[in-house]
Amino acid sequence: MELYDKAWREIKDLGEKGLSIGELAKKLNINTKSEKRMLSKTIKKLMEAELVIAKGKNKIKPVTKELVRGKLRGNRRGFAFLIRDDGKEDVFIPNKSLNGAMHGDTVLAGLTGESEGVVLSVEKRGILHLTGTFIRQGKHGYVIPDNDNYFKDVFIPSDGISQAASYAKVVVQIDDEPQNKRPTGKIIDILGMAGDTRTEVISILRNYEFNDKFPPQVVREAQKIKYVEQERKDFSKLLTITIDGEDAQDFDDAISVERTPRGYRLYVHIADVAFYVKQSSIIDKEALKRATSVYFPGKAFPMLPESISNGVCSLKPHEKKFAVSVVMDIDREGEVIKAEFFESLIMSDYSLTYDEVTKILEGDKPLLKKYAQIADMLNISKELAGIIRNKRRKEGTIDFGSRECKIILDDKGEVQDILPFLQTESHSIIEQFMILANRTVADFISKKNVPSIYRVHEEAGGDKLNSFVQFIKGLGYRLDLKEGIKPKIFSNLLEEVKGKDEEPIINKVMLRTMQKAVYSTKNSGHFGLALSSYCHFTAPIRRYPDLMVHRVLKAIINGKANETFMGRYKELCQKAAIVSTEREIAAANAEREVEDYYKALYMKKHIGQSYKGLISGVIGAGIFVILENTVEGFVSIDDLPDDRYEFDEKNYCMAGIKYKFSLCDKIQVKIKAGDPFTRNIDMVFDGDENNHIKR
Repeated sequence: MELYDKAWREIKDLGEKGLSIGELAKKLNINTKSEKRMLSKTIKKLMEAELVIAKGKNKIKPVTKELVRGKLRGNRRGFAFLIRDDGKEDVFIPNKSLNGAMHGDTVLAGLTGESEGVVLSVEKRGILHLTGTFIRQGKHGYVIPDNDNYFKDVFIPSDGISQAASYAKVVVQIDDEPQNKRPTGKIIDILGMAGDTRTEVISILRNYEFNDKFPPQVVREAQKIKYVEQERKDFSKLLTITIDGEDAQDFDDAISVERTPRGYRLYVHIADVAFYVKQSSIIDKEALKRATSVYFPGKAFPMLPESISNGVCSLKPHEKKFAVSVVMDIDREGEVIKAEFFESLIMSDYSLTYDEVTKILEGDKPLLKKYAQIADMLNISKELAGIIRNKRRKEGTIDFGSRECKIILDDKGEVQDILPFLQTESHSIIEQFMILANRTVADFISKKNVPSIYRVHEEAGGDKLNSFVQFIKGLGYRLDLKEGIKPKIFSNLLEEVKGKDEEPIINKVMLRTMQKAVYSTKNSGHFGLALSSYCHFTAPIRRYPDLMVHRVLKAIINGKANETFMGRYKELCQKAAIVSTEREIAAANAEREVEDYYKALYMKKHIGQSYKGLISGVIGAGIFVILENTVEGFVSIDDLPDDRYEFDEKNYCMAGIKYKFSLCDKIQVKIKAGDPFTRNIDMVFDGDENNHIKR
C-alpha cells in the first residue's frame, strides 16, 4: 500500500480530532530522517489536493473528499482523464495536477471537485516502451512519441542515444522511476528513418508492443524441435486438403469431406501445436506474451517462431504432421449427430488457394484437370457448407458483411492499389467448417466441466441499442424488440438491407452497437453466433487461446483431466483469457492503424482525382464519405456547396436552405489531401446542381 494511502487512512479515521505529523509518523512506524521527509512531502501533496487541512498548531484533519485509483488516458493537449477502477464517472486531471504521471499509468489520485482530481502517486507505469522520432540536440536529444495520447516528449540523455541519427524512428525504453516531471528514457532499437514506408509500418506495430524478433533463447529452443514418430490415429491416407490465401505461410487447418448414408462426414484437422510447445516452457511464455499473430500487407508478426509456425507444425502438403482432428457425422439438415476427437497423424495431399477453389467450383477446365482427384470433394464441401450456413441462419446467427480491403504493394513496399475484399464461396466453406468445429469442441468441453477458455459475446443493450434503433428508424427500418433482444432480430435486419446502398453503413453501426467478443473462463455463450457454447480451437499457430483449448481437449481425451490438472488449469486459463483479450484488442488497433496509414499514403498520390462515395457519417463540422475501395475521408462543412447549414443530429443530416446531405446518400468527391502521419484523408464536394441533392 502506498504511503499516500496509509497516511490518508490514518488521518481520515481520526476525523475532526486530527493529529500531528509526529503522531502520524508514530502510527505509521516511521523513524528515519528520510522516511520523515517523505511523509512531509506526502502531507504537502494531500494538502495541495485539498484532501487534508491544517487544524491548529501542527495538527491536520481530513476534508470530506476521497482517494481514487485508476488508469490515465492522456490527451495530446496535455491533460488526462482517470478511468476509475470502481467504474464510476471519469475524473478530469489538468496538466498542472498530473505530477509526472503519463498516459497509461495506474495512479492514486485525490478528488478536488465533483469530477476533477490531482495525481498523488504513480503506482505503475503503463507504458515502458514507445516508438517515436528522435531529434538530436547537442549531446542529448528527445523523442517525439508516435502515440498522441503520450503528450510529452521523452528526454534522451547522451548515454541513451545509442547510434541514432536525428529524425530516426526509434524504440524508447521509459525510465520506470522518473527523476522529474519530464519522462526520460534510452533508445533500445533503431527502426529506420522517419518517412520511410516500411519503417513507419514497423513503428506502428512496435508501438503496440508487437515484434517480429524473438529472444535468442526462444529461437534456439524452437530450432531444437523436430518431428518424431508417435503412435496415434492415422489419417495420413485420407484425402486431405488445405485452403488458404495466396500469401499464407503457415497452415494450421486442413479438411477432409465424405458422403455417408445419413449425410456427410467432416474431418477438421488442426495442427497439434500443444505436442511441441509445452505449457510454461520458454516458448510458451513468449507465445502468451504475444497471444496472437499480427497480419498486415506484405508481412506478419507471428506468435510462434518461424521454425514452428512455418516448419514443424505447419500442415504442408506431402509431409506427415501431427494434428488434433474433430470428426463429425452431419445429417442432411446440418445437425452434428456424432463427434469424435483424436490426436492424429495426417498428410495433406493438396494445398490450394481460395482463388483456385473458387475457379474449380465455377468449372475452370485447366484447374479441374489439375485437381481432378479432389474436384468431387470440393463440390461436396460446397454443398455441406451451404447446409450448415442455412442452419445457422435459422438459428439466428448475425452474419456481418464486413467491408474489408485488400492492399496491394509493389516490390518496394509502396501501395499499388486498394481494392474491396471479396468473400467467395471458398472462403465460406472454410468459415462454416471452422465455426462448426469450434462449436463442437466447446460443447464437448463444457459438458466435462473442465477449466477452459471460451469465446463469449454478451447481448446488445443499453444506450447503444437505443441509439441504433433510432438510427435505423431514420433510414426507414425497425427492430421488433417486443419479445426481447435476440440475435435473430439483427440477422433479419441484415437480410433486409442486403445489396442496398445503406448495407455497409448499417453493418458498421450495428457492429459498434454490439458488445465486444472476449475470452473468458466462464461459458456465457456467444450472442452474435446465437450459440450457448463457443471457443477458438482452429488456429493454435496464431492464437494463444486455441493452444490452451487444445491442451484441455487433449487432457480429456487422454483421461488426464483429473483434479490436479483442473486445479492447475483454472488459474492458467484465467490468466491466458485476460492477456489474450488485451493483446487481441492491441492487434486489431495496430492492424487498423497500418491500414489507415496505407490508405492515406495511397490517396495522397491521387489528390485532385474524383470518386463516387457514400455518406458514412455526419457531424457538426462536416460529413464522412466512404469510397467504393473502402477508403473513408472527411468533407469539411467549408468544402460543401455554399449554404447555411445546420447539423440535424436526430436525422443524421447536414441541412441547408438549398442542399441537404444525409447519411447513406451517394456523393461525388475529390481528394483534397492525404496525410499518412495523422492517417487523415480530406475530400471536397465534387458535384453540381444536376447530380446532387437539393432540398
